[in-house]
Amino acid sequence: MEGTLERAGQILERPSVATSRPIEERVARFLWRIKHSDVRSELASSVKSGALEEVRKRVVVIGEDDEPIAALLRDAINDETAYQAVVVADGALVLGTVRQIHADLLILDIMMPGLNGFEVYDRVRADPEIRDMPVLFVSAAAGQFESEFQERGIADVITKPFDLNDLLERVRVLCPADAGSRS
Repeated sequence: MEGTLERAGQILERPSVATSRPIEERVARFLWRIKHSDVRSELASSVKSGALEEVRKRVVVIGEDDEPIAALLRDAINDETAYQAVVVADGALVLGTVRQIHADLLILDIMMPGLNGFEVYDRVRADPEIRDMPVLFVSAAAGQFESEFQERGIADVITKPFDLNDLLERVRVLCPADAGSRS
């Protein structure tokens, strides 16, 4: 009993807190493991078996500046095993993010700082590298912009408030998990 109390005192005196490492550090550690261990042979066998293609998640960029809505969307999409969501709160940064991470789907709000959702949409459609990427609008102001949607031929619109299950189903339809990745 005395030894247990002594160890408990040591634990309380020197608590350790788990922290997440920056992505650069995680990549560096992974590359080190490849160079110095059997990870290389595991990776090679995964490539041969096609396991890496199965592992790749579909990437969804969410252009949304309302933090609670953005967090809800991100968390719900990330709970789906085949998807990984990234939130960008500024419309001007959405395009660079989409290109940089090779997004498979873009979810846009209309009202955002920087560029609004329509400006982002127009630039996506004008860019030959990403013009075919599906775009889903999620906005409380969708009713006010029906003519803008019609003018651009935008049919994928969900009005806030929305049913989360309906939104996730729309994500699955627009960006099927089993579809090949975009290049």
